[in-house]
Amino acid sequence: MSVLDPKKTYKNLKKKGFTDSTTKSVDHKRLELHYNGKWVLSTKISHSNDDIDNYLIKQMSVQCQLDKVDFLDLANCPLSKDDYLEILMQKGLLD
Repeated sequence: MSVLDPKKTYKNLKKKGFTDSTTKSVDHKRLELHYNGKWVLSTKISHSNDDIDNYLIKQMSVQCQLDKVDFLDLANCPLSKDDYLEILMQKGLLD
């Protein structure tokens, strides 16, 4: 079973091009990915310091248009920003 540290995941997603959403939430940090000035997708991370468990990892992977293994690589940094954008491009999500 995999778990992710929420602070590390947030920091690493920001390195991959995600930005803080202007939409505020009391219980979550919402991150958005834009490409060429256009919104592509968003995901959210709880404000709590609890580890991101297997269920939430799956939810975030779906939101980020990745399978679970690739999302874990994105959150832990083996998957680069360029490689992630290439995956999204192959899925037809980027113009």
